[in-house]
Amino acid sequence: MNEPEQSPRRRKSKRHQKSIIREFSMEIFIGVLFLFGVFLLFEQMEIKSYMFNGIVSFFQAITHAFSQFFGSILGAAEIFETSDIVGTLLIVVAFFLFTFRVRQKAILRFHELSACPECGGDLLHIHRTLIQRIASRIFFLKIRRYQCKSCEFQGLRMRAVKSR
Repeated sequence: MNEPEQSPRRRKSKRHQKSIIREFSMEIFIGVLFLFGVFLLFEQMEIKSYMFNGIVSFFQAITHAFSQFFGSILGAAEIFETSDIVGTLLIVVAFFLFTFRVRQKAILRFHELSACPECGGDLLHIHRTLIQRIASRIFFLKIRRYQCKSCEFQGLRMRAVKSR
């Protein structure tokens, strides 16, 4: 009778074995918590007063920093008149409204481009220019540039960038 050949047993490689620290990490964590709790029961330090003084000094530092920051802003604002500040704010609001309107008009004008408007041929996606890349960042648009496979037509398609 032929006995089946037994292959030598393979040992587990050491890299697949868990280290003691990794295997017992929860137990080590529980032990450290227990020892820290025992330490806090028998210590003679005034931890509560240290914590209170630390928190109070932290908030005092924050309020001092805010008062310095706002004091410097208000000091700089004293140079300008109220009409200057309101005028600047109105210009900024007008600029944002203008860019929003330009964006909406561009989306309405260039939102659809599925075939060549000149010959009806298929379009090929090509790289955008630097100005088109900058405009897509400024106006939060998804700008794609296409070229007709049949004729020399080049066109753009613009869509709003979705929140996702």
